[in-house]
This record gives sequence, structure tokens and C-alpha cells, in this order.
Amino acid sequence: MSYQVRITETAKQDLREIAFYIAERSMDNEIAKRFVIELREQCNRLVEFPQGGAIPKDRILRSFDFRYIVHKDYLIFYSIDEAQKIVNVLAIFNSKKDYLRVMRKFI
Repeated sequence: MSYQVRITETAKQDLREIAFYIAERSMDNEIAKRFVIELREQCNRLVEFPQGGAIPKDRILRSFDFRYIVHKDYLIFYSIDEAQKIVNVLAIFNSKKDYLRVMRKFI
């Protein structure tokens, strides 16, 4: 059964910031747009395979049933509402960031 994917406002803001960062660094808006499209496509794959993401090593994040997928140097954190068949994309950020600190706002 397919799930619905919802991208939270926080994750949407993350995508905007990623786009601005890449556009500024590359001096090419098209590169930034393409990369954000790639990230969104990764999110949309969760429609069919929500359980496919990795489970965080941190026991606190595991206890909240968070999962994540990796796309290039970025992590896409999400949770699954099994009762409603909804995947909530919570945050998208560079893997070099301290993911525990980023995800604390969701605990």
C-alpha cells in the first residue's frame, strides 16, 4: 500500500536554504534547482518504500522511530505514521552537520 509523503515547513525551509547555498556557491541557479529536485525525488520514493530508510544509531532518535535516507552529502530525516499511512519529512541537511543537534527540535 502506498503512503502519502508530507514535507514539513521545516523541511521546505531546509530545501530553500540548500538551493540558495548551492546557487551562491556554484553561481548557477539551474544546478541548485536540479539538486533540490533530486532531493524531492528521494522524498517521493518513500511513497512506496517508507521502511527503506536507515535507523539512527542514537538511541533517543531511535526511540522516536525516526529514519533517514542519504542523498549525496545530505540526510533526509523522516517519521512514519502507520495509522494514517503518512511519511512526514522532518528535516533535510548536510551530513556534515551534527544531526543530533539538528533533530533535537523534533524530540
